[in-house]
Amino acid sequence: MRRVARVYERSVFIPDLHVPFMDELAFSTALAFVKEYNPHVIFIIGDVVDFYALSKYDKDPSRISGLQEELDEAWRTLGRIRRAAPTARIYYLYGNHEARLKKFLWRKAPELTSLRFLELKELLHLKDLDIKAIETGVTTFHGMVVKHGNVVRNRSGYSATGELEKVGTSGISGHTHRLSQIFKTNHGGFYTWVESGCLCDLKPEYMEGQVADWQHGLTYGLFAKHDTRFVLHPIPIIKGKLVFAGRDIQG
Repeated sequence: MRRVARVYERSVFIPDLHVPFMDELAFSTALAFVKEYNPHVIFIIGDVVDFYALSKYDKDPSRISGLQEELDEAWRTLGRIRRAAPTARIYYLYGNHEARLKKFLWRKAPELTSLRFLELKELLHLKDLDIKAIETGVTTFHGMVVKHGNVVRNRSGYSATGELEKVGTSGISGHTHRLSQIFKTNHGGFYTWVESGCLCDLKPEYMEGQVADWQHGLTYGLFAKHDTRFVLHPIPIIKGKLVFAGRDIQG
C-alpha cells in the first residue's frame, strides 16, 4: 500500500474555565498536554472569566470576589496558556459569561459602553499576551466552525447534534460542559461535531445535592495544510489525568 506523507497543523481547543471557579488540577493537566502536543494553534472557546458578580441570577455572597481580582486571575490563567505554547497562534472566543460584562454595562451604565478601556480585550491585556480576541464567539478554521456554543440539550451528544443541525457543517463547541463527538453523513458529505467538556469546578453551589452531568476534558485536532482533511479527538480528564499516545499525562 502506497503511503502519502501529509503536512498537518496541530490544534488544541481549551473549553470553559470559569475563572475563579476553575478546577486547578484539570487545568494544569490540560497545560501539560499542551506542552506535550506542541500545537501550532490554540482556540480558547469561551467562558474564561465567570463574571459571577455581574450575573443577573441569585448569588452566594461568599463566592463573590472582587471584579479586579477575578480579571487579574483570568489574565494570569491566559498567561499560563501562552507560556505553555510560546510560539502558537492563540485565539480567544468570547462566550456567554464574557457577555455578562457588556450586558451589565447596558443595564447599569450604557453611557460607558463606548469606552475602549472597558472592553474585555483591554481589561485582560490580550495584546500583551499575543492572543487575538474573537468577540463574536464564532469563527472558522480550515472550513470547520469553531464556536463557544448556544445549543444546550439534556444529554451528552444531543447538544452536538443540535449544533450540527443548526450550522450545517462540522464544528466544535463548549458551553455545555459535556464531552461528546457525533457524526453525520448525507448527500452533502461526512460531518462531525465535538462538545469539548470543561475545565471548571464540577460541583457548583447552585447544584447542591445534585451531580452535574459535566466532564473535564479538552480536544485536539490535526488539520491538513493542503486540503480539507482533518480529525478531532476529545480527551476526558479523569481525576487529574488524561491518556495520550499510550501514556498518562497529569499536571
